[in-house]
Amino acid sequence: MSGAVERAAESYARAWLWRLAAPLAIPAGASLALLLIPLAVLAAPEAAEAALPAGFSACGTAGTGASAAGTDLDAVQMGHAQTIVDVAARTGLPLYAATVAVATAYQESRLRMLANDGSSPQLTAEQAAVTATSLQFPNDGIGTNYDSVNTFQQRWTAGWGSIADLMDPVYAAQAFYRRLATVPDWQSLTLTAAAQAVQVSATPTAYARWEPLARELTAMLWPAAQAAAADPSGAAPNLCPAAVAAAGTWIRPTDGTVTSGFGSRGGSPHEGVDIGGPRGTPVYAATDGTVTDARCTSAYCDRDGSLALSGYGNLVELDHGAGVSTRYAHLTSFTVTVGQAVTAGALLGYQGSTGNSTGVHLHFEVRVDGAPSDPVPWLADRGIDI
Repeated sequence: MSGAVERAAESYARAWLWRLAAPLAIPAGASLALLLIPLAVLAAPEAAEAALPAGFSACGTAGTGASAAGTDLDAVQMGHAQTIVDVAARTGLPLYAATVAVATAYQESRLRMLANDGSSPQLTAEQAAVTATSLQFPNDGIGTNYDSVNTFQQRWTAGWGSIADLMDPVYAAQAFYRRLATVPDWQSLTLTAAAQAVQVSATPTAYARWEPLARELTAMLWPAAQAAAADPSGAAPNLCPAAVAAAGTWIRPTDGTVTSGFGSRGGSPHEGVDIGGPRGTPVYAATDGTVTDARCTSAYCDRDGSLALSGYGNLVELDHGAGVSTRYAHLTSFTVTVGQAVTAGALLGYQGSTGNSTGVHLHFEVRVDGAPSDPVPWLADRGIDI
């Protein structure tokens, strides 16, 4: 089994070579963009909420939340759990590996992607500055434990990877599994022994507490993970309810705040609007239509892209008839297939940062006879304030 992990790790490492040029920092322009998006989302939450149909804030990449072994998990936690389980299935690991990983992540972070402000007194000034760069990446909260970051609380000073690597949920899970594979006879160890062999925690018995939760949760998520591993180019499971919308009407396609408008941007045309929200925010069909495109349009879409990457990333395009179409880009994943008829409010996918992108958002386009039209006045004419 360790051979499968090694092969996957080698493939993953080759795919991440683009990040090695700046392991401890990201370009200033990207840093600014990453900072501005969450700030913009915080700027006018009440205005955004007022225009939303029901269902926007109740769902995420793994559904509406769930309860496992008596513990309630929200959509964010379910999304991270699904990612951890997906990586295990894609790597060819058994269900037990995912169970160990989920229990570990719940103990370390409660299944949240944590940044670190570098305020730990155990860090030197240089280490603190590097650790604080984690704040520039999408996160679910701030931690202060040494230089630990992400769902597993992995430390860059301990050789787990660069901050840029560790703040990617897929990389974090891959890193955990790579170390697990080096533990002799890990499959025959108790869960807490296997987890402690990887984590080397100051509280080595703490993981046992979450074994019932991890076993029930991974069993719940494993079928979807296996399906995704068997067909990685296919649609993700549609686990979220549709937004409430009357047939034939137009709605706001996602939650969040417009962070970049239509028109010229940096000397190039920006043919839509960017709506920034938390990773995994549901994206809905703006009106009734038929799916004409649902695919990865970039070199890769299994993780965040960058300005060096071309394409929309994961893209869904809908035909609404009469020459009108809409595009939904940079999705973490999509939930529809080509030829599928959808109604206003149908779930199409989730906000992400795949393709030519520097932060989590939805790039939304309206096209009339193939030509881009500014979505803001288009929706305003239909009674929707974006």
